[in-house]
Amino acid sequence: MPTKKKSKKAKTTARRRPSRRAAPRPQARAATAAPASSGIAPGMQPINTFLAVANVRASMTFLERALGFVPGVVLLDPDGQPRYAEMQRDGAVVMLTRKGDVTAPGSGAAALYTYVDDVDGSLSAARDAGAGVGDPEDTAWGDRAAVVTDPDGYRWVLATFKKLVPFASGEAGDR
Repeated sequence: MPTKKKSKKAKTTARRRPSRRAAPRPQARAATAAPASSGIAPGMQPINTFLAVANVRASMTFLERALGFVPGVVLLDPDGQPRYAEMQRDGAVVMLTRKGDVTAPGSGAAALYTYVDDVDGSLSAARDAGAGVGDPEDTAWGDRAAVVTDPDGYRWVLATFKKLVPFASGEAGDR
């Protein structure tokens, strides 16, 4: 009879183990979700690819057809051509802007677009760490952003989401 009790305990223990192992999964998912005060814009990740391209529409089409991305926010110029677009897939975002667009952070050059809690504080820390630091500015899309060049020459746009900005007519998408 003691053998039966041990086997019942063993079965009970075996049943409990998977549920204990499964418990961390929801915590891991919750950790990736940005809290409301994180400085991250809705639908964005802490670090996003910011590409400067010759033709935003052509790049959107390529990402959609070749890699399965779908358009998110798309901002049009007065001629109806996209000047900025966010392409999304599986939680990843690729931001597209025109090469040389002086209204874009870094004047339309490729960078890693990185959300931080406080742009101004992060710029000070980056400067102290030896990076080249640009002046922060409030963008048309609601972020406060500035360009930082790290010691290896990589460009980072540091940004803090400040507010949702309604898009004017002629602009597509939403955040």
